[in-house]
Amino acid sequence: LQRLLRWLFMHAEAVFNRAFGDRLNPLYYLGAIVFYLFWIVAFTGLYLYVFFDTAVSGAYASVEALTHQQRFVGGIMRSVHRYASDAMVVLMLIHLVRHFAFGRMRGFRSFSWLTGIALIWLVYVSGINGYMLPWDKLAQFVIVASFEWLDWLPSFGGTLIRNFIYPESVNDRLFSLLSFIHIGFPLGVLGLLWVHTQRAPGAKTNPPRSIAIPFTIALVVLSIVKPAVSLEPADLASAPVELAFDWFYLPALALLYYWGPTVLWAVVGGGTLFMLALPWLPPKRGSKVIRHVAVRPDNRIVPCRPQETVLEAVLREDIKMPYDCRNGGCGQCKCTVLYGDVELGPYQASVLSDEERRAGKVLACIAMPLTDVEVEYEPIELPGGLRPKTWRAKVVSMAKAAEDVMIVHLAVEGDEPLLFYAGQYINIVMPDGV
Repeated sequence: LQRLLRWLFMHAEAVFNRAFGDRLNPLYYLGAIVFYLFWIVAFTGLYLYVFFDTAVSGAYASVEALTHQQRFVGGIMRSVHRYASDAMVVLMLIHLVRHFAFGRMRGFRSFSWLTGIALIWLVYVSGINGYMLPWDKLAQFVIVASFEWLDWLPSFGGTLIRNFIYPESVNDRLFSLLSFIHIGFPLGVLGLLWVHTQRAPGAKTNPPRSIAIPFTIALVVLSIVKPAVSLEPADLASAPVELAFDWFYLPALALLYYWGPTVLWAVVGGGTLFMLALPWLPPKRGSKVIRHVAVRPDNRIVPCRPQETVLEAVLREDIKMPYDCRNGGCGQCKCTVLYGDVELGPYQASVLSDEERRAGKVLACIAMPLTDVEVEYEPIELPGGLRPKTWRAKVVSMAKAAEDVMIVHLAVEGDEPLLFYAGQYINIVMPDGV
């Protein structure tokens, strides 16, 4: 399955590279796009919440007024909120499948994998909760189905659904609670997103503007062409018959009435436990030995953890090696292996030719050391962040150390200290130009 998924991703990335260029391939920025979509969902959600009435009698009317009386502000905001949420969960799932396909969930990556699974749960709960607030027929279905599903758990034992037998059972406190949940869970998503990305060396949380701007425009255009609207008001005296369903967020609730709560809990709960256990399931590969990477021209030696790539190791140590896609697709992290052996993962043949491979060139983002290695890359800035500079100095003393060696002491003019990085050199230019 992993080999098949890798094959599909590599071919899809090659097509996207031809369409967008390897620097702007959306498949290389899935995590960053998800983070960007979260901010869109948060901003539009705050705007919607300003006009939302948390009373049972006013919830539906306030959403309708927002949608139709503010057609080109509130209406678009509501639709963008809906479609950005859908896009967020779709890209999160693709991001998850991609990491599974390339085996990036073992070793030190297991923490990011586990927090990613928790993030998907939080996002789904937040989205399903959001469908309860407009209090239309779809909200009625979502609330009743969700509470029937939860009532299967022994801790509830059928007590939740009793609150929806009669219309009089639903009161303002319920909508205050639902609103509180719809704020609290996204805050949890934000906190866990921060933790999730902080553990990944050099993780990008913002996509390039050339991706973010078209993405935003597409959401706005979709919101204008196909606006998100409410169904008829909720009525607990009758069951909804036809629904405008969201198959991105609500498929489990549809399966509830097809499989029953027992089977659905077994599938969802068992699937979650299986995903959480994946980092420790066979086949396990790779040694547990920490390798060391000597990095030129920085003249530094950094440890490389098991299953860690050369790029991840140097980024973790704050070495400014150039990179972009981190998926073997752009060639920005190309470097030369001067000593030792590495194992290369899948990469696009267009960015690393066979001739370059024979010359020792590798892509640091998909190269895992098999031994201690020494690599050299072309820096985008000088090591230590220093730039070449011209100084004026005077000879203050000279001492003969040997027949052909003179020790010369120079005093640099000015108060600014002469900074240097180990391994740099200096040219001495005489007044006559020699």
